[in-house]
Amino acid sequence: MIRRPTRVAASAIAVVLTAAAAAGCSSQPAAGTDATTTITVMGIPPTTKAEARKTYLDQIAAFEKENPSIKIETTDATFDATSYVTQIAGGSAPTMLLVPLTEPAGLIARRQVSDLTDAAKDLRKYSEFDPRVLQNVKDSSGKLYGIPTSQYALGLVYNRTIFAKAGLDPDKPPATWAELRAAAKQISARTGVVGFAEMTVKNGGGWHLTAATYSRGGEMESDQGGKFAASVDNTQSQAQLALLKEMRWQDKSMGNNQLLGYDDVNSGFAAGKFAMIIADPGYYASYINQYKGDPKAFGAAAYPQDGGNATLVGGQVVMANPRATAAQKAAIMKWTDFYYLRPQYDADAAVARAKTNKASGIPVGVPTVALFNTAVQQQISTAIKPYVTVDAKNFEPFVTGTGALSYKPEPPVAAQLLYAALDTAVQAVLTRQDADPATVLGKAQKDSQAIVEQGQR
Repeated sequence: MIRRPTRVAASAIAVVLTAAAAAGCSSQPAAGTDATTTITVMGIPPTTKAEARKTYLDQIAAFEKENPSIKIETTDATFDATSYVTQIAGGSAPTMLLVPLTEPAGLIARRQVSDLTDAAKDLRKYSEFDPRVLQNVKDSSGKLYGIPTSQYALGLVYNRTIFAKAGLDPDKPPATWAELRAAAKQISARTGVVGFAEMTVKNGGGWHLTAATYSRGGEMESDQGGKFAASVDNTQSQAQLALLKEMRWQDKSMGNNQLLGYDDVNSGFAAGKFAMIIADPGYYASYINQYKGDPKAFGAAAYPQDGGNATLVGGQVVMANPRATAAQKAAIMKWTDFYYLRPQYDADAAVARAKTNKASGIPVGVPTVALFNTAVQQQISTAIKPYVTVDAKNFEPFVTGTGALSYKPEPPVAAQLLYAALDTAVQAVLTRQDADPATVLGKAQKDSQAIVEQGQR
């Protein structure tokens, strides 16, 4: 994914008021004394965020007071797959890891993290997790190796005002790629506004092509018995590139500038230059605070589909050092529950977070992927309702539509390098009218396979 701040809740997908930024990596997991279990954890905010760092340390103090037999030591480094291998070998890896959702599949396949199947059962709401958020942190036999702390899902973000001007119903946004194409063409023809804008540079093109491939039922990497292989030259990716090519050159609904990055697309959308873009609803915070967009114009829908019934998800996962003891894994679960999960299932904690976010100007009520089931979601949504600062109606198409989709993580090996290789394929069909999707993907396949092989050495 393209990294950025965000995320939160409303209705059937729920509120995830994110606790802290990921960071960390240092000392060997320590068992402590006979009476004390010591764990080294990632997750402390950097020194440049003094207030957040102090709040984090205050939370540790409160946790240790509540759990006097557990001692938490912090580390400032962030997770890096390459250095982690060295840290494991040298016995210096943290006990608790915070990793992006791109990493679990590879870590599990290489047995570089600990089995948490039994330890996780002590989480207060373990039985109430949405099974979809756990499926990407399990191995093929169903053993659990991670606990998600936050997740987001890509969707369609659209301008409700422009939809109305083009004669489209803002409450019924496109649900399929065919419908998106038709809407984009109508918008451009009737209003002169670019109907749909797509990222093509700085890994954005590859990221979104991957998501579109998932929505069509394809994969960008395949598991070959513990080793992964690139599979970007597939019929689903070809179909997506063919669609973009037709929208660009036949429909003329994508404008003339096709070398767009993350900020280009997001700022352009907020300024009303683009009617539809791919983003997760958490973008709303930047839309309002950074880009000064009109809150009434913002609409969010589920990711467009064509047979895959899936959307790309990202987020953060707690995992454990493979050398962690049973006592340390139990301590990790207690800290994870206390700090990361509680605001997502406990009404009082959710309200406290909502009040803080509202006072800080952070939008409250923006939907994202909920970790827990519908009953828990509804309790949290009801609790924070007095503090919600967004119009829930404008996000309802995302909530209802995403609730019916499966969740697929980013490719597990060298995702960002893979995306960079795929950028050129997306750029080709949008900048050259004679570009052939199969040909450009054939070249991308060779480059991607070399990247994936190198990433597993």
